[in-house]
Amino acid sequence: MASENTTATMTTDFNIEQVPAPWDTTSEAWWFTCYPITGNKKIYPGAVHPSNFEPGGDEGFEGGIGMIQIVRYSQTPVGPYDELIYIPGVYKTPHSPRPRYRITNIYVSSIETTYNGRKNWNIPKRLAVFDFSTSDTTGHTTISVAHPDTPTTPFFYAVVGNIPVVSSIPLPLNSKYFPLNLEAHQPPLLEGKKENGEVATETWRSWTPWMSGTGRFVKCVEVKNGNGDGTWPDRIDGIWGMVLRWDPGMKMKFEVGKEYPKSNL
Repeated sequence: MASENTTATMTTDFNIEQVPAPWDTTSEAWWFTCYPITGNKKIYPGAVHPSNFEPGGDEGFEGGIGMIQIVRYSQTPVGPYDELIYIPGVYKTPHSPRPRYRITNIYVSSIETTYNGRKNWNIPKRLAVFDFSTSDTTGHTTISVAHPDTPTTPFFYAVVGNIPVVSSIPLPLNSKYFPLNLEAHQPPLLEGKKENGEVATETWRSWTPWMSGTGRFVKCVEVKNGNGDGTWPDRIDGIWGMVLRWDPGMKMKFEVGKEYPKSNL
């Protein structure tokens, strides 16, 4: 069901429900921070999916704090879904005097959010298979993400666990108080697999997400990236050992994306 702020229509090309922004969502999440002190300086093959952007859309990397995010949405206008996001840092953009964040690689478990994420915000979503499990002995949570055609060979794998005392301390969080400007600028997208909702877009879009909830720090026990096919980075440096765990009930709002003319840097 769409939220009260949206009006859903059916697309004719893909028979997928189109739900425009804004979106109000409920979720839980794990945020892995890359180079939280010094900022990222280098990205590796696979950081930008080779089929995401038109020529030039992968250029202009300026560094800054990077992030891997795993989000489990329990409520959205298109239903529940899981999401894996890679944000290497900030990029030069033709529509802002300052570098802005860019989602360069992202996988989701739903065709509906693949289509709508592209149409509403130029987020280059692609389908993947997600698995979450928690050990009865250690309490560790294992997260793996794989391509649909190779579901037993994950390209992302992580294990997180509680830190004694530290993980029991809840932290009230609201993005309007974050020291970072979370505004994202996304280039036009190339068309991918139509049957998976991977539609092309023609203009740049920008938006600033808002989030609020309770979080706590947990530890990164293990993380593995990539499988050598270039669709996810085989190497992500500087991953901090402490992971921000957003508790279930996290609220996120995605505003209407601002649209800009197609422009090269």
